[in-house]
Parts: sequence; structure tokens; C-alpha cells
Amino acid sequence: MGHTSKKEAVLIFYGKRKEEDIEVIMVDTEIYSCIDQSCIGWMRKDFVADDLLCPMCGNEMMHEIRELPKI
Repeated sequence: MGHTSKKEAVLIFYGKRKEEDIEVIMVDTEIYSCIDQSCIGWMRKDFVADDLLCPMCGNEMMHEIRELPKI
């Protein structure tokens, strides 16, 4: 007879809080966004590269303030 292999189920659990347990705090955040209106690229000031070029299209980026979730 043929060889049969036994497959084991692997259980993976993800800790997920109920939505009411999660408090999202929004703060005014300095960002740099792409100057090209057709590009949606932007970065928080803390993560922007020294050359201030858009990582998506390579154009220059300009300074803005957006209300974003606190990290």
C-alpha cells in the first residue's frame, strides 16, 4: 500500500484586543510630503532621509503638519 503521511494542525494565536480597549491618541505631527500632486508619498519627520527626497518617486518633499495617531 501507499505511504500516508500524518499532517498536524498548527495553531497560531494572535492577541487582539477589543476595539473599545484600544485608545487612539491623535496628535499634530510634523511630516514631509511629496511635492508631486500625483504622488501620495509622505513620511513622519523622525523617519525622513537626509536628502528629503520622496521614497516613492524621488521628487522633493515639503514640510507639513498632519493629525496622526501617536506612535
